[in-house]
Amino acid sequence: MERVNHPDRITIQGINVLGHHGVDEAERKVGQRLAIDVELHLDLRGAAAKDDIRKTVNYEDVANLIEKVAGEEEFLLLESLAEEIARKVLAKFAPSAVVVRVRKMNLPISTRVASVEVEIRRDLVG
Repeated sequence: MERVNHPDRITIQGINVLGHHGVDEAERKVGQRLAIDVELHLDLRGAAAKDDIRKTVNYEDVANLIEKVAGEEEFLLLESLAEEIARKVLAKFAPSAVVVRVRKMNLPISTRVASVEVEIRRDLVG
């Protein structure tokens, strides 16, 4: 499949999930709230022209997939969580690219930080 960059995108922001992720074992055991954003890059002309949901992506399906991955799987690193979300979104919805942002607000570090965010972009290849 040829790689195509589409200027159109669907962005879902602030998917709040209780996840069990972190290097610290206590973080994984207790869990913590994460905020996840996702951008799907795809051609929306067909959906817009026909006002047809079958020619786009159902937002709820995307959010449910992300909630499932972040809520049921366990990772040491936010990077790994973001990678797995991107992999599954690409496999299920086939956008030309996906951007995933994962934010952790309650950090078990001594430095006062409001949050840490990991952002990755993965393109559909093959």
